[in-house]
Amino acid sequence: MNYPSIKATLTITFGVALLLFVSCESETVPAGEILAKIGDRVITKEDFMRRSEYTIRPNYCSGTNYIHRKIILNSLISEKLLALEHPDSPIKADSDFNAYIQGRQEQTMRQWLFKKQAFDAVVIDTSELKRSNRLASRTYTIQFVSLPDSNAAKAWNAATIDGYDFETMARSLSGSDSIPEKSLTWFDREDINIRSAIFDGNHQKGAEIGPMALEDGQYIVLKLQGWIDRPAVTELSKKQQWEDVHTRLIEVQADDIYKRYVGTIMADKEMNLNREVFKSYSARSAQLYLRSAEDKKKMLNRAVWNAEEQVFTESLNDLPGGIPGDALLFDVNGETWTIDRFEAYLKKHPLVFRSKTMSHGEFPEQLKYAIADMVRDYYLTEEAYRLGYDEVTNIVQSTQMWEDHYVSRQSRNDYLRSAMDSLSDSLKLNEIDILETYMDPYIDSLQNKYSDFIEIDTDMFEEIELSNIPMMVSNRNVPFPLSVPAFPRLTTDNKLNYGRKMGD
Repeated sequence: MNYPSIKATLTITFGVALLLFVSCESETVPAGEILAKIGDRVITKEDFMRRSEYTIRPNYCSGTNYIHRKIILNSLISEKLLALEHPDSPIKADSDFNAYIQGRQEQTMRQWLFKKQAFDAVVIDTSELKRSNRLASRTYTIQFVSLPDSNAAKAWNAATIDGYDFETMARSLSGSDSIPEKSLTWFDREDINIRSAIFDGNHQKGAEIGPMALEDGQYIVLKLQGWIDRPAVTELSKKQQWEDVHTRLIEVQADDIYKRYVGTIMADKEMNLNREVFKSYSARSAQLYLRSAEDKKKMLNRAVWNAEEQVFTESLNDLPGGIPGDALLFDVNGETWTIDRFEAYLKKHPLVFRSKTMSHGEFPEQLKYAIADMVRDYYLTEEAYRLGYDEVTNIVQSTQMWEDHYVSRQSRNDYLRSAMDSLSDSLKLNEIDILETYMDPYIDSLQNKYSDFIEIDTDMFEEIELSNIPMMVSNRNVPFPLSVPAFPRLTTDNKLNYGRKMGD
């Protein structure tokens, strides 16, 4: 199979390598990393940091002072207490929820596969590190022309042979006198083919590169207008740049190793689309995926457990005149995927489109890529199961964290509905009033009930320091982008007057 791949709030997008670097460091949870134990659940120091810094906290605990840090810890412990209190929560009977949790688990398993098969195998050559460090100070200015497909690329090459220059063709295609231009640095997370073409070559100013294929199946032609070198001056900045280059090289080389690894798994796999069914399915899918952002928002699964993730998993069955569920959409080496099987699998692996913006004309091709990437992940997941990664402690704990979050949120909502006298009363209260009036006493009762089963490493907690920069961290090009669940808005309590000190 071929694959073409007011406070200011920062939105950060992590690649797979960096996500793994911070979240999957060992196959067991070292005793010295456990911040709190709640029954059979644990909260590690890393959990505390990520849940505090990788999502937006409410104002009542958005600071870094000791009081706010205690509210954060109480909130994370409360999440576990509500999950323990409601082991048979109705949400666990929801088939879509279970598919989502399994999808979350399998995504983490694929990330672990990346770590073990690629990330851990990287060895950085000192000469490459030095060369890259020199390039890291350079900013290129490039002009570029985007081409939709290989036919357009062939037409460009033919026009070049006929004597047309870059500027003439670029202006003709853009329909204007200006040619698109951008700056590019060594650290930019650009398409790997663009990155390699510019930084791995020895080009002169004015050099033309391409047409070349991109990971999303489109093509591009580049012209190097020039570059500016801004070398680090101070010893501190030189050291920081060296470390940043080292980290980025690990990511780039890990990606390259992983592509080869994936290639060995997929080498004998061939996907065959049922042309007529795919044509109909593509036309109907476009009605869902290419709707306006506002329309998509209205169509998002509004189940209480999925409101934060907002994963688009609408079924074509929601449109009139559906395709029969037993119709064959594609097969892989004779293994059949009907419409029903495919759409059921989307519940735990929503499609990920390589191109985030596309026209109706481009959609069928992009849908092919998205299906191919899903099929690739299907076989990578099989390999991860074969290697026993579903039993790795990090993955079990991560899956538990997502399940506990949604169970606790459902339990909170159910409790508030039963505790409040009337809807009109609830509308008169703001979030702080609701938490202080209803949730704080309820959480206090759970703290007392489970106190004998709670341990906290207070020495570790005293040493934790948090950033005061609000961030929302997501992961690129995966079915479920959020790095961690939303912060649990369960209590404003800042007292650690329950449980016992770990080790006593």
